[in-house]
Amino acid sequence: MRFRQEVFADLGDDAVRAVFEEFAVGMRTVRELLAERGRQHHPAHRQRWQLAAAAEYVDGVVWLGGALETLPLASRALVRWREFVAAYVAGAEFGGLVAAVRRVREALDGVRYSIRIVDRTLEVDAADGTADYSATIADLFSRFGTRPPQPARQRPESDDMSQMEEQILDRVAAVHPDVFGQLGEFACNYENFAADAVLRFDREIQFYLTYLAFTRRVGGAMCLPHLASPGAPIHAEDAFDLALLTRRDRTDDTVVPNDFRLSGPERVLVVTGPNQGGKTTFARTVGQLVYFAALGCPVPARSACLPLPDRLFTHFERAEQATDPDGRLAEELVRIRDTLANATAGSVVILNESFSATGAADAVRMGRDVLDRIVEHGSIAVWVTFFDELARSGPATVSMVATTDPDDPSRRTYRIERRPADGEAHAVVLAERFGLTYDLVTARIASCG
Repeated sequence: MRFRQEVFADLGDDAVRAVFEEFAVGMRTVRELLAERGRQHHPAHRQRWQLAAAAEYVDGVVWLGGALETLPLASRALVRWREFVAAYVAGAEFGGLVAAVRRVREALDGVRYSIRIVDRTLEVDAADGTADYSATIADLFSRFGTRPPQPARQRPESDDMSQMEEQILDRVAAVHPDVFGQLGEFACNYENFAADAVLRFDREIQFYLTYLAFTRRVGGAMCLPHLASPGAPIHAEDAFDLALLTRRDRTDDTVVPNDFRLSGPERVLVVTGPNQGGKTTFARTVGQLVYFAALGCPVPARSACLPLPDRLFTHFERAEQATDPDGRLAEELVRIRDTLANATAGSVVILNESFSATGAADAVRMGRDVLDRIVEHGSIAVWVTFFDELARSGPATVSMVATTDPDDPSRRTYRIERRPADGEAHAVVLAERFGLTYDLVTARIASCG
């Protein structure tokens, strides 16, 4: 966790991140060139794509070695990587690759040939210094007011060669056997030219760069959390659901953050309150904080001190399946049983509206039994529920309530406050707002008669 946090801290510097992003772009180009090599069937053409990929690789690694020299790196991982790149670039193996790439490229750049069409026959020979008749003809016709010929349209390098182009290439190779022999020898000797360590680093740095790009795109304050030692308080300030940001209306900049804290004997956050008040979003937020923190990533909060769990268990409501012979309640009980059988003092458990498939009395009784087991294990837990009785289960539980606007109880604030459960679901207020109270409904029915 701390090892990765150090890397994220280094990449928080724009100049440092830009260097590794540039390196990642170069390595992506290498992979694209190698993929294009695999699509070619002509040997010389395939070998030329391999040379292009090797040249891109060499240029990228040499550039990276120079750029790393002046970067203010502090993380163990990137400091070691800088040392590795410096030694790798100075090594004999990489030096041999650089020399081979340069030698073959220079040889290919020196290839010159002429093409003649005689009696519908294509002849390819070495360049013999013959005048460029196309320029002579263009100059002649310019006397009659014609424009000079337009330059040839640039074709994408990935275009497949036509049969005529392949024949020309074969004949050019026959005219310059030494040069194309060097190309074939290079392709054989350097089929796997990239070092395994460089390839592995390229894959791993993508994890950091992609995560940072994602968080910048969705917005919101992010922080590197502190690691809570055993028995230390667990807390977060201005935490939010990162997934919610990806789904919000891009014209809506309002994201309501929330705080929470567990200290001393407190182990379980019991969240109650009205529907659509942000309770499930809060539970997801806590789960995300713990999960991303365990990965060593920045978390969606302004500041946080979080545990490093051995397991993260979740229990969210699932739709009942018609093919399930035991029903939803039995399925819930089995899942929770498995969770409790594997949870430890180092585990985190997220439960959302568990036991809603049964009556209130049975749900409260089962809920208390589960809470007792969680507290007995010493696990950290968040439980979203409609049953206020669970929020009063003892010193290990902390009651948190989804609040509404005091002036308009039908309007949710999406704030989750630490206070005793009040038992107000505000269902009556919503029914009145939408004309669904008993009196209003019966009045409408009577008027229709």
